Amino acid sequence: MLGPSGFFMPDTSGSIDSNSPELELIHTSADGFNELYRGCKNGRFFVYKALKKEFRGNPLYEELLRKDFNIGFSLSHSGICQYFGMIDFPTIGNCIIMEWIDGCTLESLIRSGQIDKPLARKIICDICDALEYIHRKQIIHRDLKPENIMVTNNGRNVKIIDFGLSDADSYNILKAPAGTKFYASPELIAGEQIDSRSDLWSLGLIIKELSRSYGHIVSRCLQRDKDKRFASADEIRKAVENTSARRIRNLVLIFSLITVAVCAVWAVTTGRNTDQEIPAPVAAVPEDSTTAAKRAEPTKDTVTIVNAPETEVKEKTPKASPHNSGANLDASDLDDLFNDAAELIL
Repeated sequence: MLGPSGFFMPDTSGSIDSNSPELELIHTSADGFNELYRGCKNGRFFVYKALKKEFRGNPLYEELLRKDFNIGFSLSHSGICQYFGMIDFPTIGNCIIMEWIDGCTLESLIRSGQIDKPLARKIICDICDALEYIHRKQIIHRDLKPENIMVTNNGRNVKIIDFGLSDADSYNILKAPAGTKFYASPELIAGEQIDSRSDLWSLGLIIKELSRSYGHIVSRCLQRDKDKRFASADEIRKAVENTSARRIRNLVLIFSLITVAVCAVWAVTTGRNTDQEIPAPVAAVPEDSTTAAKRAEPTKDTVTIVNAPETEVKEKTPKASPHNSGANLDASDLDDLFNDAAELIL
């Protein structure tokens, strides 16, 4: 069925009102204090982030929710979940209205085993771009982990979520150490002064889960002395891109080495077969006496050479050269070449 302007109109029997105030619970934090609901307004989905029932009305958690909104609302970046407003909803109390993201968490994507090298590189670079923007705004996420990173179904784009435990220079409240212990930096756990490099520690652990191709980057992110870590997320992104470029150069080099090796084996093998396939001389057919006599009769065109010296035909023996050592190149030698070349990548 076609509707206005050519839109296909599905059967709407039994469908819900697009402006229905009904909210659908979609997530409850196991260890946290928030719940997420999905609602539809004017044909568009939104997420409503509220406190769990047992935390509603508690001044501390209400203040955390307001801080989450104020920090999130100040950010505008394609790699960060968008915050639209904060309202008092009749059934769930104070809540933040946020962008609905059609996708899954990075944690579930990692568990599914669907991340190949190109996607891992894209996700890491997207996280770095969003983190660089956050840090330029003097904001530290403090709870960066795969559960707080969404990946969209359309385009596999990154969206960082949940600024409930974040901190900014403009705040002088709720600055106690907070986060998820496994991903928290040593200085955050110890209650020491932190800066953006604390998020880079967490990013290093995320990269480690995403791919084994960036071990040198992970090692630098996870330096206990934060002065030895990368200075910014942008530096990490550039290091990832340089690693990919270096891998391409190594692949080209390996292909060149393999090509040279194959050509060398082909040339040596062809030369050896040519030497072995020289045909044996054909035995002369004996002549009868009449034919021999006719051939011996001189003619006008015949020149008789008297005392012609016999010419010695010397057999030429090819000189040994360093390249002839390749005559014995076989499959085992090729394996050695392949293994040496592979070390350039690993």
